[in-house]
Amino acid sequence: YLTALTLHALGGGNWLLGLVLAGAFGVAIGCINAALIAGFRIISIVVTIATFNALFGLLMFFTSGRSIYDLPDWWTDRIAVVTLGDGGSLTLPVAAMVAAMAATWFLITRTTTGRQLYAFGDNPEGARRAGVATVKMQFIAYGWMGLMAGIGGLMQVNLAQEVVPNALIGRELDVLAAVVLGGARLGGGRGSVLGCFLGVALVAVVQNGLNLLGVSPYAFKMVIGLTILAAISFSNLELGALAAKRSRRHA
Repeated sequence: YLTALTLHALGGGNWLLGLVLAGAFGVAIGCINAALIAGFRIISIVVTIATFNALFGLLMFFTSGRSIYDLPDWWTDRIAVVTLGDGGSLTLPVAAMVAAMAATWFLITRTTTGRQLYAFGDNPEGARRAGVATVKMQFIAYGWMGLMAGIGGLMQVNLAQEVVPNALIGRELDVLAAVVLGGARLGGGRGSVLGCFLGVALVAVVQNGLNLLGVSPYAFKMVIGLTILAAISFSNLELGALAAKRSRRHA
């Protein structure tokens, strides 16, 4: 919404300016979260939920829930990045997703910063004693997530053809379920981009399948809730230790 208002004030802009603005707003919000977490030593998920509700409340209060339909043509045009056979095409949102995944994969697997992020997520105190700048890691992690969220919001508007203040509200559990199913640990220190993608795909397939079967959307929420509960429970179990314990018992 802030990006749309800024672009309107600047006379329209273009994709480059849109990406810069959306990314900058996202990074700023991510850095606010990082500052609160690092400064007050609060559990990260509590801070992010609190700021999410506060910012969403501010947005709805000042906009009264009004959508923005008057958008620049470049933002709403369907852009085919790659043309496929039989009239198909690879559109801009898909290309942006692939680029975001590739950039994130490179950051966390091919840079020293990525290794430090994994170490910090797995054991913050151990990482600090090993010389990792933990506050810096907080800002990098949440700043990067803010950047990705800004780009995602830009692509969401390209798909919906309008800026909707309450778009995707209520889908937070879907995100948690997707990343946990993809092998990420909510406490940090484990996870991959490919696993996250597969988790998102699985959640989308399950939701679409339930819709095609005519199952109530409330049942999908139940499935997502149980999935998160089961995934978190099993993620805290050391499967190797359990297997060894069982083999000793049978022996």
